[in-house]
Order: sequence, then structure tokens, then C-alpha cells
Amino acid sequence: MEVPATGAELRRVSVCADAVSVDLALPAAVPVASLMPAIVDILATEYRHRGESVPAWHRLSLPGDAPLDMSKTLAQLGIRDGSILVFTGPSTELTAPRFDDVAEAVSMSLAERARPWTRRTARLAGAITASWLAGAGALVLIRAAFDTADARRVSAGVAAAIGCIALLASGVAYRGFRDVIAGLTLGLLASGFASLAGLLAVPGGPGAPNALLAAMAGAAMSALVMGVTGCGTTVFIALSCLAMVAAAAALVGALTAGSPQAIAAASAAISLALLELSARVSILFAGLSPEGDADEPADPHRLKAKALRADSLLSSLVAAFAAAAALGAIGTAVAAHCAGGTRLLGIAFATVVGGVLLLRARAHGDQARSVPLVVSGTATLSVTFVVAAIAGPLQPPWVAGVAATLATAALCLGFIAPALTFSPVLRRGVDLLEYLALAAIVPLVCWICGLYGAARGLSLS
Repeated sequence: MEVPATGAELRRVSVCADAVSVDLALPAAVPVASLMPAIVDILATEYRHRGESVPAWHRLSLPGDAPLDMSKTLAQLGIRDGSILVFTGPSTELTAPRFDDVAEAVSMSLAERARPWTRRTARLAGAITASWLAGAGALVLIRAAFDTADARRVSAGVAAAIGCIALLASGVAYRGFRDVIAGLTLGLLASGFASLAGLLAVPGGPGAPNALLAAMAGAAMSALVMGVTGCGTTVFIALSCLAMVAAAAALVGALTAGSPQAIAAASAAISLALLELSARVSILFAGLSPEGDADEPADPHRLKAKALRADSLLSSLVAAFAAAAALGAIGTAVAAHCAGGTRLLGIAFATVVGGVLLLRARAHGDQARSVPLVVSGTATLSVTFVVAAIAGPLQPPWVAGVAATLATAALCLGFIAPALTFSPVLRRGVDLLEYLALAAIVPLVCWICGLYGAARGLSLS
């Protein structure tokens, strides 16, 4: 790119400003101050092409040197072909402006800190509001639909129609307008209304058959959304896996006479086992397992694509199985409380599962996997604490003390623990605690399912 010059000798230089660099041919006999406006315009054009804001530039300098004398030419400054020039900011800080009007000063001060409403903010607000209103409407629809059979059939048809419309709209939003937020939101609404239609389509209930059809409809719609839109694959794979676990638990409940707490406890234990196998499953499905001669060099582009696919699949599996384990543990505690009898067993099981989920978050450095584990573990312990407070004799001092202790522990783990360096012995101690918690899950599940009582009643003679 050349700055116009009439027969003058040119200097071919590279001008750098932050992340933007342009190659220019500048006249050697023109003062630098006269060249500045044209150079700034060229750099500003490059910044606009990148979609970035144009910074303020003031001086030209050689790398690591003082600013150039703006009154001299490139020839006088000894700038040769191939030189690199860098834009630098002002050497002194500008004085604060003085205002005669106090209102204007206040307005300018607030304008510096203001965060204006953007299109992305508007889309996020619209997506959250739409999801919230759709969820509220679904709850009202469920409450009203189970009153009469006719209302249930009509509601199931309406929910199915809304799910199909949301599916088509999500495809148009992403394929046509490349709007990821709209496509993801509409896809989630499609999966939710498909599950609602499955829940209401089965006569009677609500029961295990309703939950089975709802879970299968949600899994099928999530797969359709991935095929139609192609966006949010991590989210919809997680939803599909979670729905499949829920469908398996509902199928067991529909075919057997098992108690709800036993089925919930077994599903939580199986989900934790699948959580441990998530890494191997993601490697297998992404094609990262060694094939053929391991000594042959792999294609770097294919290897990178497989690694990214495995990472995305691992995030989906971790989120799905963590949520399934949390729901199973919560269901165990709630079902044990509603059934009466030994409530302490369900509370203990849910506490152990919540602790395991929180401890497993240490093994994942990526937020896409650690955050679902922390959220699932926290939700499990929170609901367990509420169930324990309701199940026993209500003593406000003890409840307040336990709540304050849990809040203090969370603050310490969030603010103090990351700044500390723990010894290898302490880390191994935490690992041992996690292994002990995992080992305690199987005996607790067998106890909740009544296997010990059944074994005691067997006649071995």
C-alpha cells in the first residue's frame, strides 16, 4: 500500500499499532507530521475491518526507541527500507477537563462508567424471559391437564405443536440468520415442550409411564434439534444423555415393583459410575483410540478435530451424568422422607453423593466440566439440608448454625483455598476421602434397595 507521492523517493516500512500491522511505501522527503493523517486513516480502516474500536495514536517511533521528531523527514531520520515503525501513546497524562456546569460534570462522570444496552444483552434478556415464561406456562398446563382426560389430550396436542414450531424456528434462526442465542433457546423450548407432550400423552398418572414417554420424547427432540440446527451440540448431547438415564429409571419403575427411593438410588450410583467412564467413552467415540501402527505420525488437522470433538463430548457426558446423579440423590432423599420409615438413610446417601460430585470437580480444569459438577453437588447438598431440617424436629438454632457453617465453608473454598498451596500429603488425603465416599455408595444403595434384608431372609440350608 502506497501513500501518494509525486516522483519522490519512497521508503518501504511496516507500521504496527497494537495487533494491526500494515506495509506502506512512504515518501522519504516529506515530514513525518504531514504523513501522519494518511497513516492513521489506513490503520483505522484495518481496525474497522476487524470490527474493533480504533485506538488513539500520537507518535511514531522505532521499536524500543524514543518517538521520532515529527518535523523531520524519513530520510533525515535515517529510516531505511524494511524498517518497523510503532505507534505510541502520549508521554504525559492529559489533564482532567474542567466544567463550568456541575450537571455536565456529573453527566460526563457517569458516562465513563455506563454500560449501554447492546443487541447481545437484548437477545440474552429475551431468551431468558422466553424460557422463564415457557416454564411457568408448562407448570400451569401440567396442573390443569391432569384434572380431566379431555384437557390432557388437548394439552398434549398443543405442546407437541409448539415443540414442532419451535424446532422449525430454531433451524431458521441459526441456518438463516446465524443467531446462536435464538437457535439454542428455541431448541431448548422444542425439547421442553416435546417432553411435556410425552408427559401428558399417557392416560392416567402422573407415574412412571408418563415419565418414560416424556424422557424419550425429550431425547428424540434434542437429537432432532442437533440435526436441524447444528448449534449447541454440547448442550443437546447432555440433554439427550440425561433424558436416556431418566428413561431407563422410569422403565425400571414401570416394569418392576421397586420403591421410588430404591430406583432413584440405583440410578444415582449408575450415573456416578458412568461419570467415571466419561473420559474413556469420549475418547472412543471421537476416534482418538490408537489404530493401526502407533509409530506412524498422525495428521495434525485430523488430530486437532478429534481432540476438540472428544473435549466437547466429555463436557456433555460430565454435565449429563452429574445432573443425573444429583437428581437421583435428591429423589432418594425426598422419596425416603415421603415414605416415612428410615429417613436418615436417604439423607446420608444424598449427602455422600453431593460430596462426591463436589470432590470430582477438582479433577477437571475446564469450566465446562467443573461448573456442572459444582452446581450439581451444591444443589444436592442444599436439597438434602432442607429435607433433613424438615424430617427432624425443627430446632432453629441448629438449622441456623449448620446453614452458617455451610456458607462459611463455601466462602473459604471460593476465596481462600485458590490462593493457598497445599502439600502433596494433603492432596492425597482429599483423594483418599473421595475414594472412601465412592466406596460407601454401593453399600448404601444395597441398604436402600433392601438387599441386606432379602439376603437375611434367604434359607441356605
